[in-house]
This record gives sequence, structure tokens and C-alpha cells, in this order.
Amino acid sequence: MANYSDYVWQKYHVGEWAKVNDPKTGQPALRNIFYPNMADASSHYASEDPSNEGSLYQDFSVQALQSRGVRFVSCHTSTEESARALTKQNNLSVQPEEVAKDMVDHAVPGVIVVPSLAAAVAVLQCEGHYSYMAA
Repeated sequence: MANYSDYVWQKYHVGEWAKVNDPKTGQPALRNIFYPNMADASSHYASEDPSNEGSLYQDFSVQALQSRGVRFVSCHTSTEESARALTKQNNLSVQPEEVAKDMVDHAVPGVIVVPSLAAAVAVLQCEGHYSYMAA
């Protein structure tokens, strides 16, 4: 869900569904707390020292990681599964396919949506452009 905009988080109550609280409110997040970087309004960080907590290199937000060259890929199949769950949780009258389309239409900038992440990973590994680490 880190790949989707605040619009998706608010409209579909993603924080409630994913059990993610907004650190600013302590309530289920109605915004993508994983996306925005820690830079100030003028895009400056508190420090240029890579070891300093206020530097770009200690910022693990989607936006900061993208600025350092990380590419985020989203699995459409997983998005469809999430859409089914969100449709059920929110008692929506629309079809899950409509929710999935809405989510994909509101992916954060730079996210690449692929039909199947498993297939995309296999292709990337064969090309030597990807490594995988399970948490």
C-alpha cells in the first residue's frame, strides 16, 4: 500500500484495514505515511552527513528512496486482492475491479504497476538488475 497516494488511503480507509496508525494523530492513517520525505518545504535536509538522522541517507520514505534511484514496482494481482478486501471492509457497492482501477490510477509518481510481481522479479533477476531480500 506504500505505492498508493493519500487519495487511496483516505477514500478506502487503508490505515484501518492495514492497521497502520498515523504518527501525527495516533489514529488509523488517512494518508500514505510511507511516501513523503523528511525534507523541509524547500526540499532541503537538516544535514548532508550520511550518518546524521536528518540527512537524505537516513530517510527511508518512498520519495527519498526514489530520489536515490530505487524503483518501486506494484503487483496488479496483489492490488486486486487488496481491492477485494477494501471493498468488503468498507461495504462498497462497486465491484472490486473498479476499486483496483482507481488504486492503480492513483499510484504515487514513479511506481511501475506490473501484471504479476512474481514474473517481473524473475525477468529482473535474469537481466541482473535486481536482488531480493526477504524481511
